[in-house]
Amino acid sequence: MADNLMTTSSQVDPAVGLFYERTLLQPPQPDYIYTKYAERKSIGLKQGDTIKFRRYGRLSAATTPLVEGITPSGDRLSKVDLTAKLSQYGSYITITDVVDLTVEDPVITIAVDRQNDQMMNTMDQLARDYMCASASSVDCTNGDDTATLLNATDIAGAVQTLRSNDAKYLFRRINAGQGIGTSPVRSAYGGLAHTDLENDLRNIDGFLDVVQYSQASGIEEAEFGCTDNVRWLTSTNGYSATHTFASGSATGYFSPIIGRDPTSLPFAMVDLSGGNAQPIVKGFGSGGTNDPLDQRTTVGWKAWQAFRILQDLYILVVISTNA
Repeated sequence: MADNLMTTSSQVDPAVGLFYERTLLQPPQPDYIYTKYAERKSIGLKQGDTIKFRRYGRLSAATTPLVEGITPSGDRLSKVDLTAKLSQYGSYITITDVVDLTVEDPVITIAVDRQNDQMMNTMDQLARDYMCASASSVDCTNGDDTATLLNATDIAGAVQTLRSNDAKYLFRRINAGQGIGTSPVRSAYGGLAHTDLENDLRNIDGFLDVVQYSQASGIEEAEFGCTDNVRWLTSTNGYSATHTFASGSATGYFSPIIGRDPTSLPFAMVDLSGGNAQPIVKGFGSGGTNDPLDQRTTVGWKAWQAFRILQDLYILVVISTNA
């Protein structure tokens, strides 16, 4: 047997050494929570690039009794105008003919898919940045070990501020159910936070994890749990930046808490009607003399968008550090 000759893979190796799995892996993607609770408005085509919102003030209660024969002084209407100007955003990818002809993947289709995610991520981050920079804010000062940590006292203070401003709750009550170890959930404002704060939220007295809600219906995508009258949604897109607290500079986490009025939300996103979120594909040969050998195609998108806080009294940003 020792004299027998064998042909093994050492003599004849596979012509193709790898098997390519055509099901593509997906990249990480954050939850887009900052565009969830926005009024969506559009500016009509050829009607300018700026929108104006108007709000009339409330009239005070007329508690003084009328006097016979004497006309009261009456009231005067007041109004506030708010404007927002559109900006245009977009990007593109250039693909060569060599890639198109030799790569197994449907590269152009993949590019369109990735750019759709890019556009949603862009709008979510723009909404986040505008909201966190423009709304009223309060620093945490009542944390247990570190004063600036997110805590029940400062969250309750934010809730009380919104209640005092007549902000209505964003979420309706979730009534008690039959599940063991579950609890009803109060009517609540919406809190938008970074995932880095999840442990801090979990350590707050009275925190209720989303799995302990009495009913699954009504739970929001990316919802983490609730404290007091705030239901928290978390995302890696949460906003953090260097912030000056009373104790000094540190990384601050900006967590908007949002209410509403009976008919609308306090934050608006504005686009251009009929000209928004356009995918743009320029095929091989479309470049004319700039691409004389038809070597390039481009896949892109562009969109118009503006942002505006419509009622500052109904958004309060709580700024904290994390443990």
